Amino acid sequence: MEWIPVCRSCGQRNPGTWSRCPRCGGVQELAPPPAPPSLEGGEGLWRFRAALPPVRDEITLGEGGTPLVRCERLAARAGVAEVLVKNETVNPTLSFKDRAMALGVSLARDAGAPGVVAASTGNTAVSAAAYAARAGLPCRLYCAAGAAGTAKPRTAAAYGAHVEPVDGDFSSAHAAAAALEADGWFPLTTTFRNPYLAEAHRTVALELCEQTGGDVPGWVLVPVGAGPLLVGAHNGFRALAASGRIARPPRMVAVQSDACAPLVAAWRGGARAVTAADPRPTVAGAIADPMRGYEDEGLLTLAAIRESGGLAVSVPDDAVLDAVHDLSRLEGLLVEPAAAAPLAALADLVASGTIPPDARVALLATGHGAKEHGVKEHGAKEHGAKEPDHPTQG
Repeated sequence: MEWIPVCRSCGQRNPGTWSRCPRCGGVQELAPPPAPPSLEGGEGLWRFRAALPPVRDEITLGEGGTPLVRCERLAARAGVAEVLVKNETVNPTLSFKDRAMALGVSLARDAGAPGVVAASTGNTAVSAAAYAARAGLPCRLYCAAGAAGTAKPRTAAAYGAHVEPVDGDFSSAHAAAAALEADGWFPLTTTFRNPYLAEAHRTVALELCEQTGGDVPGWVLVPVGAGPLLVGAHNGFRALAASGRIARPPRMVAVQSDACAPLVAAWRGGARAVTAADPRPTVAGAIADPMRGYEDEGLLTLAAIRESGGLAVSVPDDAVLDAVHDLSRLEGLLVEPAAAAPLAALADLVASGTIPPDARVALLATGHGAKEHGVKEHGAKEHGAKEPDHPTQG
């Protein structure tokens, strides 16, 4: 059964396309076939192939199937009944991006693309490079010039990817990567430019359902740049509810950095449009996406938040570093700062009464702390560790 990209602006159905609408340039989202999520054997992501866009040749490095960790100390500190951490840091390249890259690179090879292209200075860069190498495809990555020599772009280059610096920030790199699509390169930038990539994150919801026996937490907190992880997971929960496997989708909470929070600004203002941010330096660089030039893509995330009965919040760097410390010292989970943002938001949400004390909460831990040198411990803040000079997209 075919998954059809449909333009949100003009309604045009565009089968066989991988990017923005060829008619009007609008954002596309997929109209999936009415098939309930099911298992088909195997391991990890591809166990859920019936719930994903079909591919002929499944590229894999063993992604998916990540553990769900019950964190009693964090729950007691936050004042809620239960805190569960979905530990995406144990994916092959140490981030949740591997789910989207496994699907995206598989589709790229099916399409006969000459290569794959992405804008990133972070986890996307590493993941895209690794999966492209696995598939035998060239990979080109565009990143902000100031971040070109940092750990993640260097790691991507080690996989054989060509890393090209661009003057400006992530949004500038986003535009450069988009231009290469004209030559047939398959887009892997993890905003909503490629409508297929977010659907890989349906599998996060399907795994949570399995791991909790269908009793999924009422709240899911997600670190967000543009929001494909939140939207994909919400789509998975919606499908589960429609098939009767869960009672209702959980409330989705988007968590951004105070230094770069275009979705939160739109949410707080009740806006039906997103205005690009003017980002400041932040330790949570992996979610610092200004969304300049593709502000309309943020509407998909806002729609998922509203539909789930959730909300969008932002957190300061001090709270993020405290959360990094608590996850590592209290629960043995070492995460990059952006991945700690949901925990940083939790205490205030409970204190304000937004999340009740009897709630069960899931936090999505998106990236491992091993790739974020200098802020792996709370002590880094206390000893004057410098914030990254340039925001990045995780």
